[in-house]
Amino acid sequence: MALDPISTFLLKYAGKVIVKKAADALLTKKESLMIRFKSNFTQIKNQDVRFSISYLIRIKIPGTSKFLLVRGHRIKDQLQPVGGVYKKINGFSEFEKWGYKEDCGAKGIKSDDISKDDLRFRVKGKYALDVIKWFESRKDRETTYDREFNEELIEDHGFDKDIFYSKSFREVQKTMKVFGFSTFHQCYEVLIYDIVEFLPTPEQEVELKRLLKNPRKLGSDFMVVDISEIERLLVIENEEQIAKIGEHTKYLINEK
Repeated sequence: MALDPISTFLLKYAGKVIVKKAADALLTKKESLMIRFKSNFTQIKNQDVRFSISYLIRIKIPGTSKFLLVRGHRIKDQLQPVGGVYKKINGFSEFEKWGYKEDCGAKGIKSDDISKDDLRFRVKGKYALDVIKWFESRKDRETTYDREFNEELIEDHGFDKDIFYSKSFREVQKTMKVFGFSTFHQCYEVLIYDIVEFLPTPEQEVELKRLLKNPRKLGSDFMVVDISEIERLLVIENEEQIAKIGEHTKYLINEK
C-alpha cells in the first residue's frame, strides 16, 4: 500500500543525522519545523523520548593518522572517544514541565551517584524541540570539556597531571540524530554530540607520541588506533580482533 505524502516525509526524516559546523546553530528553521511537526502530530507526542547529550574529544597523535581511544565505563567491551555526557547545573526542577524522567535500566542506563545530573534522560515527545533549544542556549549546563579528560585519562589511566594540567580545545562540529528508534532502549531517541579537538602543547605532543610504543592487546584500557580501524569499527592485531570500536567514534573522523 502506498504511503501518503506526510507519512513518506516522516519516514524519511526519522533517525536523520544533522551535522553542523561548531559555529552554526544546531537547527535551521526548516529542521525546527520538521521536529515540531513530528513531535506534535504523530504518536511520538505523548511517548517518552530518550535524550543523550554528550561531547566527544578528538585526541590525535601528532604527525600520524592515529587517535587515542579509551575503554567505555558503561559498555566495557568497546573502545570509544574520551568524553561523555554533559552535566546539568542546578538540577532538573525546570524540566518538570516537560515530563522529565531519569534514565533507567529498562529504557536507558541505570542512574547512580556518578551519573547524577547527566544529560541523559527522558521527556514527553512534544517537548523535544524545547529541550534542543534549551541545550543550544547553554543555560544551566556544563560548557567545558576538562572534566571527562581529567577523569578518563589523568585519574583512571595515570596521565601526568602536571603535564596535562593546562588544556586547550577547539570546537569542531555538532551532530544530532533525531527520533531514531532504539531497539535496545525500546523508545525514540534524540542523540546530540559536540565534537571537540584537543590542541596539545609541545610537551603534551611528546607524551602523546610516546603512546605509539604501547603494546596493543586484548583488554587494554586505552589504545591508539588508526583512522582505517575507526572506519571498520574494530582493531586487528596479529590477525586477531582485540577490540571493537563504538559506532559514534566515526564522528571523530567526520563520518556519519
